[in-house]
Amino acid sequence: MKLAFDARCESGKASSFTRVLELWRHAADVVGLEYTNWHEGFCHADVLISPNSDVSTVKGPLKVPTFHDVNALQPQPSSWLRRAPDIHGLRKTARNLQLNANYILTGSEFSKQSIGDAFPALREKLFVIPHYPSPSFTPGEIDHNLLAKHGLPEKSVLFVSAIRKHKNWDGMLEAWLMLPKELQHQHPLVFVASRKKIRRRLPAENIYFTERISDDLLLHLYRSARLMVFPSFAEGFGLPPLEALCSGCPVIASKATAIPEVLGGQVEYFDPFNSTELYKLLRATLDSPRNVPEFNRKWCAELTGNKLIELLAHLS
Repeated sequence: MKLAFDARCESGKASSFTRVLELWRHAADVVGLEYTNWHEGFCHADVLISPNSDVSTVKGPLKVPTFHDVNALQPQPSSWLRRAPDIHGLRKTARNLQLNANYILTGSEFSKQSIGDAFPALREKLFVIPHYPSPSFTPGEIDHNLLAKHGLPEKSVLFVSAIRKHKNWDGMLEAWLMLPKELQHQHPLVFVASRKKIRRRLPAENIYFTERISDDLLLHLYRSARLMVFPSFAEGFGLPPLEALCSGCPVIASKATAIPEVLGGQVEYFDPFNSTELYKLLRATLDSPRNVPEFNRKWCAELTGNKLIELLAHLS
């Protein structure tokens, strides 16, 4: 069957959707799967796969959008009232997919199970195609000049995610602020994120925000960091900790939702609802020698590419 990737997301700013699209294309190339990129107009493919849940109205191909997660329905400190708009959006998306999608992709077995539990009408349409870290993330030498050029410290504690409530950025901040001042100075906190959405007053020293950065700069942040912390309350997959591990950066992570499925036994886990537990693991890790992890590349282009081939065979 002829495959096309829905590339309409590339008309806007870079996002998690464009990242997934890049990975799919790379995976298809690795396994020798032919494809075209569709942006608009007539689509000559038999199957049109989209990295988001926006189902195209183009006639002809089977439509296979992506439903990444139902994070708004997962346990987290935000009240149901505060999450009501996101929950309404999930229900609207699920209804649209039920009516217009021939099949639906998601990134993990956890997300498949949780989506199916929340929206039983979608269960038989769900198919898992996992993500994987870009091959550009590898261990190696640190570009100290590049980090200095951007005013970024080394030996940092990294948070790599959007500033959203379910990402638990404030829990990360609270745990880091419990550290002794000497450790805060030795291991500054770097948010690979924008500061614009943070309303609270922050300490003036040893806390950095990068805004949007290139993968090359992110690679050298990973290589130079003392530790990467992934504290989310809910994830449908979670690429940043895999990128960090691939780059030789130690990781500690939340034991919630899909994160243990993705990271397996290569990291130590904490309860994201318990900032004291996070602090204790953070402190213990920083007090220990930095050990470069031996990363098992379970999630790779070959696996994702072969899953795409399996999907096409299933649809034929």
